[in-house]
Amino acid sequence: MPKFIKRIWFWLENSRIFTVPMSIFSWLVAFTFAYTNGGNCFYGVLSLIGICLGQLATNLFDDYVDYKKLEQIGTLENQTKAKCKYIKNGEATLSDVLKVVIIYCSIATAIGAYLFFKTGYPVIIFALLGAIFVLTYAKWSTAGIGEVAVGLAFGPILFGGVYWVMTQTLNYEIFLIGSVVVMFTIGLLYTNALLDFDGDEVSHKKTLCHRFKNKNQAVAGFGIIYGMGYGILSAMILSGYLPKIFFITFFTFPLVVELMISMLMFNNDKEYVPTRKFWHFPFEKWNDIKNQDIASFRFRMYQARNVMIHTSLLICIAKIISVYF
Repeated sequence: MPKFIKRIWFWLENSRIFTVPMSIFSWLVAFTFAYTNGGNCFYGVLSLIGICLGQLATNLFDDYVDYKKLEQIGTLENQTKAKCKYIKNGEATLSDVLKVVIIYCSIATAIGAYLFFKTGYPVIIFALLGAIFVLTYAKWSTAGIGEVAVGLAFGPILFGGVYWVMTQTLNYEIFLIGSVVVMFTIGLLYTNALLDFDGDEVSHKKTLCHRFKNKNQAVAGFGIIYGMGYGILSAMILSGYLPKIFFITFFTFPLVVELMISMLMFNNDKEYVPTRKFWHFPFEKWNDIKNQDIASFRFRMYQARNVMIHTSLLICIAKIISVYF
């Protein structure tokens, strides 16, 4: 593999590219709803590129802010082995991290400018709001309300923005379905925060998990987050906003229960890696990861991410069936 390709992949991995399906499948739901209403596919795909770059920038900038803070107060050794590992072992500097964040944001801005000229001023509103959350997420996270930022960015901003560039219209349905999907997105972020519970506590970083007395009680947070997602979806179906075919989304419920049990196991033993089952997919590069010190962390992140992926896919399938069949 050429050296520059390896370098690009290095930064994508450290930008936590494995979380990008969080953006892709949120986008896919918005895209499906817009497409079935005559939306422009090309503009939709461009919006996806911008969204993914924004997420990668957010992930990397969060590392930048976290590392500076943890280095300043001297608690790096208390973090999980996966946290900022590439900076701690000297593979990249903080300056390098900031440069890559700027590159991500610059490309996303260029895409936003093009879509503005093609579809109108609302793109600027959605893009500016998205940029604000990208650049300030670390601050929200430090204040213990990072989940609120994610809820706004991956809910009304993402769904409204994608739907607008594809159809040049907005409706209540897209924001309601966005509020469902974003709960599963927040579930992924919550998993990451719970995995870092001890280290964050030592460094005085507050997250939604720390609203509970201890990390075992914090597992109950999954019930609240995912319960809201299933609850909003049920209300939309029972009120007639969505056809009953959307109840197929509840096939992901056993995966949520499994994730909660998996997190309780992690709380008792951080090194414990569950046995991978046939329904645990996708688990990309797992054969390489399973023997590394990040395996226990990555297994749970894959679980949470896949709950979000499968839920989004089922919503898309339900929408297509309801429209074309």
